[in-house]
Amino acid sequence: MPKSFLNALLSFILLSVVASAAEIELTLQPDKELNRIDEKIYSQFLEHIYHSVNGGLWGDLVWNRSFEDNTQGGWACNGNEIVQKSLDVDQRFVFGDPNWSDYELTLEARKTGGTEGFLVLYRVQNDKEFSWVNLGGWQNTKHAVERRGAKQNRQSAVGPMVAGTIETGKWYEIKIRCEGNNVKVSLDGKQILDVTDPEAAKAGCVGIGTWATQAEFRNIGVKSLDDKTVLLDKTPDVARQIKLRHWESSGAVDLALSDDAVNGKSSVKITTKDEPGGIQQKGFVIRDGETYIVSCWMKKLDGKGEIPFHFHFQHDIPKGGLYGLNQGVLTNEWKQFQVEYKPVSEFGNDDAIFRILIPAHSTALVDQISVMPKSWAASGGFRPDLLNAIDGIKPKLIRWPGGCFASAYRWKDGIGSQDKRGPYPFTIWDDREVNSYGTDEFIAMCRRIGAEPMIVINAGTPGWNAKRTPECADVDWVQEACDWIEYCNGTATSKWGKIRAENGHPEPYNVKYWEIDNETQGGVTVEEYIAIVKKFAPAMRKTDPSIKLAVAGSHFGPREKWDFPIIDEAGNLFDYLSFHQYDNPDTFADGPGKIEQYFRTLQAHIEKSPNKDVKIFDSEWNAQSTDWRTGLYCGGILNVFERCGNVVEIAAPALFLRHDTATDWDNAFVNFDNKSWYPAPNYVVMKLWREHYAPIRIGLEGDAKKLNVVATKSEDGKILYVKAVNPTDKECTVSLNVGKDVKQASLRLVKADSLRDRNTLDKPDAIKPEDRPVTIIGRTVGVVLPAYSAGVVTIQ
Repeated sequence: MPKSFLNALLSFILLSVVASAAEIELTLQPDKELNRIDEKIYSQFLEHIYHSVNGGLWGDLVWNRSFEDNTQGGWACNGNEIVQKSLDVDQRFVFGDPNWSDYELTLEARKTGGTEGFLVLYRVQNDKEFSWVNLGGWQNTKHAVERRGAKQNRQSAVGPMVAGTIETGKWYEIKIRCEGNNVKVSLDGKQILDVTDPEAAKAGCVGIGTWATQAEFRNIGVKSLDDKTVLLDKTPDVARQIKLRHWESSGAVDLALSDDAVNGKSSVKITTKDEPGGIQQKGFVIRDGETYIVSCWMKKLDGKGEIPFHFHFQHDIPKGGLYGLNQGVLTNEWKQFQVEYKPVSEFGNDDAIFRILIPAHSTALVDQISVMPKSWAASGGFRPDLLNAIDGIKPKLIRWPGGCFASAYRWKDGIGSQDKRGPYPFTIWDDREVNSYGTDEFIAMCRRIGAEPMIVINAGTPGWNAKRTPECADVDWVQEACDWIEYCNGTATSKWGKIRAENGHPEPYNVKYWEIDNETQGGVTVEEYIAIVKKFAPAMRKTDPSIKLAVAGSHFGPREKWDFPIIDEAGNLFDYLSFHQYDNPDTFADGPGKIEQYFRTLQAHIEKSPNKDVKIFDSEWNAQSTDWRTGLYCGGILNVFERCGNVVEIAAPALFLRHDTATDWDNAFVNFDNKSWYPAPNYVVMKLWREHYAPIRIGLEGDAKKLNVVATKSEDGKILYVKAVNPTDKECTVSLNVGKDVKQASLRLVKADSLRDRNTLDKPDAIKPEDRPVTIIGRTVGVVLPAYSAGVVTIQ
């Protein structure tokens, strides 16, 4: 009997078995074209968050290169008062004894500026384990107790929230009584909170703090509950040695901040004692065969002659060793020093220590330190493996620079010479961004991987700007946005186009897509935001009539109260409503369907509006995890975008990249440390879906039951794709009737043994696509979808 006949017979038997046992029978209708699918639904969103760029994608190995990120913040003593002048978030000053258990903390506090109220800390174990009373939190609307524990990524409310605000300029009397698991909080003699928290620490230090707020504190006292023992009766001294984030002292030195800086507001003053000393940073990856460009700016401060200094790398290897680079000499003027360092191959290591050292009895300033592999610098300055990770998912468009980050971003600080760029106005997302990666770097990256750039502008909303950085109060934000458009799209003879050309980019970038700020809902009223759109959109289009504009849609409910008025009253001024949706990962089965319902609601409203051409841009979507649940969610929502292709034109998830030291937002597609990266399941599924993109959705008849299924075809109609998610705990057999003879079919499938399975740095491919068998006979294709699986059937 011929082998070909046996194979055909076996296929017939297998298909018959699958067909007879099929729980779901679907009929594809290739000639029934339901809607076009824009390739831009496979876009991405790159925000400067948790070292995605600074410390990640941008290839400089130094963290906190210009020392703007430090613990001194705006804390200072003014007589018997402690003053906090910084408008950064999460500013804390902790003092006292870690063994204090039951006590009463009293103080007075006055808000002098900013957006919220006061933080009063108690039972502080360390930076990541503490409780605090948040007075005037949540945009100065509520009071509550919050705790952060060893297993928590961030603090969260414990007990009730009560309505309340903190007035500017008024002194408040605050009393916090800690006894066992209970804390009682009084404000101006009236008890406002009484919270029992069994999980709180039983002892710890105390402290004061602010969140995007300036404040003064006085008359701080701590006493035991017996009213006999005074634990603290004087103002704590904040004049302590500063702590530079990511840097340590090397040797016996005194460190201080100086406002004599190359850029920004800070440089570091190093004063050595009887031995040479300086500063150092750990965790550098030094690779064999690579050359490193090392540079910094330095000057001397004492009255001696020239001061020699050294760059050093110390490698943690069995042989040990301290390897110095070419030394230089410091004068009274700022000077940039740059050398190239090529490690001896046997000394390559993944945890080197980088040092800058000066002689004994010397004083010098240092600023703007940089260490970058020479090959990375030559190819644009990007970290190659992370750039390849971005390229691997082929985003059609990339939205940048935020997110919340965009709402206070000053784009002019991110262009020109690297050493002259200004830092971000305050610390956000666990970093004080130094803007090494700005407009030119972003667009260069987009061009390199074939993605369209989309830029989100800062519209100057007070909560993100004037209230946090008062120097922004007089900025013409409309002109700021128009200048940015001209920098990107203007000719080399225009004002800002000329500056772009001087920065090495004579040809216009022709950035087509722009968005007017981010998540303004909650920061301003809908009427105020409509006024912003009416002010910004005409001016931006006048600068370049060819651009496409998106506006900030809703990101929480009730959504219609925000989205509908914007569409009705300003819809003729924009092209896209930028919509955000984050879900609990446990909603992987039904969450995408709920979003689809709202898309249909929006679509119906748009069709009745003055501008029927408005499209939806789901510019931030995700389920908040990096386990397999988010892979199932990803497949489900991508199918929603394809089904809603007549109204959803662009979509981009968040987060895209995230360093593994991040304290929150564990949902990123690309996760990395200083050595390698791994894809989360949402990356794995989106890559699979992206690789099987087709522009036309076709009809699909039959009862899919609990499956989330969509069918598409190639432009020439020769290839069909069926993308299916089985979000149930039961294996499912599916029979697909194509209506025409099938020449070939295949199934690429992703599954995990458990919903909590995930990829890791050690096992980056634990969850990955695999080929699975299909049965083909005539016009029918049979497949088996395991429980909790996502896959793509390709039919020729």
